[in-house]
Amino acid sequence: MRALVLQSPGRLELTDVPRPSPAHDQLLVRTEAALVCTSDINDVRRNPFGIRLPVVIGHEAAGTVAAVGRDVRGFSPGDRVATHPVHPCGRCDSCRAGMGHLCSAMEHFGVNMQGTFAEHYVARSDRARIVPRGLDWPVAALAEPVSVCLEALAQARVEAADRLLVIGDGPFGVLIARLASRLDLAKVVIAGRHDFRLGFARGAVPVNVRKLGEKARAALRAESVRPSSYDAVVLAAGTREAASEGPALLRPKGRLVVFSAVPGSTPIDLFDVHVRELEIVGACNDQDRLDEAVKLLGDDSLRLGELITHRLPLREYREAFRLAEQAREEAMKVAIMPEEHGAGR
Repeated sequence: MRALVLQSPGRLELTDVPRPSPAHDQLLVRTEAALVCTSDINDVRRNPFGIRLPVVIGHEAAGTVAAVGRDVRGFSPGDRVATHPVHPCGRCDSCRAGMGHLCSAMEHFGVNMQGTFAEHYVARSDRARIVPRGLDWPVAALAEPVSVCLEALAQARVEAADRLLVIGDGPFGVLIARLASRLDLAKVVIAGRHDFRLGFARGAVPVNVRKLGEKARAALRAESVRPSSYDAVVLAAGTREAASEGPALLRPKGRLVVFSAVPGSTPIDLFDVHVRELEIVGACNDQDRLDEAVKLLGDDSLRLGELITHRLPLREYREAFRLAEQAREEAMKVAIMPEEHGAGR
């Protein structure tokens, strides 16, 4: 089969690899849509997680069940499924404590399992969910992105009448803002640098901080309505500047949710954390939110299909990655699809 293989940092190739066979507890899935994620781009650039190469990359995907392992129940060839890339071991301390998303020995598409930028991939059956027949394939592939965004909101612990700020106008920041718009919050504000992307944050107040320059913090404070600023801030931009700005926009006892990884050392004013009793919490993967996410994929009020701005065939992977990485006034979420599905944009 054809697959995108990361041979070494910066060297991504479309090549022929053996088609996998499902183990006793796995599904063989014919890929119908796989989405380009920022982490895929980072893996190609510099392999920050030290993945053993070569490997087929990609992890956000959905497809048709082609075969099932001998011990699989509840799935049959022809089923339409969304899959989750995180495969907890079930045995480590985190798994036994109900925190499989923080498993110390997890398997993961595109890391220590073959990924989804391929004509077929395998997934353990407990990490797959059947999706409705009428659901658009790229929307079905949003199951894991929606799951992790739900985790970010859960970690924010926002309640009715709270004020939430999302920093970052990439696909995840926009998804978090859209999901937050379903909650009974006093206000949801999203800060970003691209009007095109901010325009997708339906239900949130957009603030273009690039245009505002030094006035950005004052503008964001003003949008919070109260002088004490936001009850929670979700960091959905992996920059030092965003990490520094987030705590400054919190009320006393407010909560910073670190959703995007920030490379290198990060300037956090711990004296400010101390005197205002701020909280800093992480949001990594998701704690059993796949079922909720799959239900939301078909929620017409969320209109998640709007986020899929481009659909390209596997052979055009270079353009798909270029759009996802560079075209921030043109692209939001880019889908790579089988040849017969990938003609339109």
